[in-house]
Amino acid sequence: MRRVVHIIIAILVFAIAANAQPAKRMERVRAIKVAYITDKLQLTTEQSAKFWPIYNRFEEERSDIVRQYRRGGAVETTDEPLRSVDDDIEMQEKILALRKKYKDEFLKVISPKQLAALIEAEREFKKMLLQQLRERRENGGGRRPMR
Repeated sequence: MRRVVHIIIAILVFAIAANAQPAKRMERVRAIKVAYITDKLQLTTEQSAKFWPIYNRFEEERSDIVRQYRRGGAVETTDEPLRSVDDDIEMQEKILALRKKYKDEFLKVISPKQLAALIEAEREFKKMLLQQLRERRENGGGRRPMR
């Protein structure tokens, strides 16, 4: 049954990525991610009600860190590659600190086993999205009608 759910989610991600407008596409991908993580963690209704507001805050803060990193470093100098490496390390340190901060928040709502499953589910979902993007680019990158 889980395998079927994963296949359906993968198909939905591909269809959405191929046919939706950018803003709507992100909304739909987000909805699929919520369903995917909820399934992977086997969240109860009560857990979901408490978990998703925490996770949304975490995601927002993590996105802010990444955006801040991407906006920096517009000036090119001979030290640019080193600055880029330093910036990347700094960004990763900030994200790690954020993960540590939210770990305790998550553990108030979900079990340690579910927290480990969350980390794995995030990796799997990202890998699935990247695979769909890669396949789309290899197949000409154009929009194809859904069948």
